[in-house]
Amino acid sequence: MATTAWADPPPLRARTDRYTRVAIVLHWVIAAAIIYNLTSGLLRDQLPRGFFALHISSGLTILILSVVRVVWKLMHKGLPFLPMAGWERWLARITHFLLYAAMLFVPWTGWVMISANPPAGSAGAAYAQAQSAQAATAAGKPAPVPRKPSLFWGLVEVPKIGPVADLGREPAGVAEQRAFHEQMEETHGTVAIMLLFLLVLHVGGALKHQFVDRQPELARMGIGRGRGGSG
Repeated sequence: MATTAWADPPPLRARTDRYTRVAIVLHWVIAAAIIYNLTSGLLRDQLPRGFFALHISSGLTILILSVVRVVWKLMHKGLPFLPMAGWERWLARITHFLLYAAMLFVPWTGWVMISANPPAGSAGAAYAQAQSAQAATAAGKPAPVPRKPSLFWGLVEVPKIGPVADLGREPAGVAEQRAFHEQMEETHGTVAIMLLFLLVLHVGGALKHQFVDRQPELARMGIGRGRGGSG
């Protein structure tokens, strides 16, 4: 019995294939780290102090895994879009591009902030410490403890971006470096909010395709039945 063209369902392969296991693992690990970092960063003043402890390590992990994810994506053919309207396909492309850009840019600015401090043992570090002690004394507060190096998951010291750290190597550059640090801190927070918006848009689109359009969107990312794998 013949069927009309408009009644034909989408091709089975386009509906049921899933991404490769590597892509799925990277997706969910990066997603979990992003949720933690957005929460610990944007709500830092409202949450217990210890909740922020892994923020730097998690952020650098996001940066490293996002680079791996981009390379993997370039080396493997991605899945075709599920059946959707043209404007949805356009919006999905834009959202994915901006998501990847933010996933790289937000942790990179965090790394820049870590680097925007005078190198330990330098004349700039001694000058900055003396300035902080003087300001604390004037305010009737105890002198601040010298900054400890940031450790990556408590194992190795986070390397600093050389040109950024060298800005404050000498006392004359400390003020410029401090201003640059503040600028990066503001940029870091602003782009983090943009990342949050993109994440909400991405999740909302996935849920819409899954529950409204009745497409196996979640199966493509390892939740439910699907055949793998690509991308």
